[in-house]
Amino acid sequence: MSQTNKGFRWLIYFDAERDDWFEKEVERLSDGAFEPIWIEGTLTPEKAAAAVANRARAPWVITTRMDNDDAIARDFIDAVQAQFGHEDHQFINFQSGLQLSDKGEVFHRSDPSGPFISLIEKRSSSPLKGVYVGRHDRISEYGPIRQVVAPPMWLQMVHGLNIGNELRGIRAAPELVNQYFDIQLKPVEISKIQLRIGQVVTASKLVAHVLRRPHRVLWVIRVAANRVFGKTS
Repeated sequence: MSQTNKGFRWLIYFDAERDDWFEKEVERLSDGAFEPIWIEGTLTPEKAAAAVANRARAPWVITTRMDNDDAIARDFIDAVQAQFGHEDHQFINFQSGLQLSDKGEVFHRSDPSGPFISLIEKRSSSPLKGVYVGRHDRISEYGPIRQVVAPPMWLQMVHGLNIGNELRGIRAAPELVNQYFDIQLKPVEISKIQLRIGQVVTASKLVAHVLRRPHRVLWVIRVAANRVFGKTS
């Protein structure tokens, strides 16, 4: 509802097994905001793509994925559509985002293949593939990824019910949340000294994590180069 660009359709996939009260509540919440898609059985890439194909008639389609407990920046759709260049098949990844803990702590994180990735896709005789064609962390197996350097474009909520997410970033200033996002949860305020100490501690943990996985060293170097020289891909 807060997007600066309204030229998109928001689809939310739901399990088709539902009670009447739940369906009525979803219909109430969706009015003017999103379209609920009721999926029978497991949500497969084919089912996700078919829901898009049945609603889009343009020669090119851009699909973006996100989870129900996360958020995107106000200008996310604008930023995604600005990357369009009539590509046949191109993934778009905004490297920079934030994580928010259930304690209200804010962390900055960079991800080379994050869960907010987008796919620019030209229609052809074959069925639309859609952004759910593969796992987001292995999406490079399905096509090229354009790495875009930008301010924080996405926000992950990391809480006790997360299955795969964990806090793995550098402590960030809480005001970044309100600067880029419209969410109901408010981060906790911290002093400049607390922020600096937190940044040192979390940066040390991040370095230790990278050293345990040597293949990530190249990514860290690439991110650093992008931030210094302003490269976008």
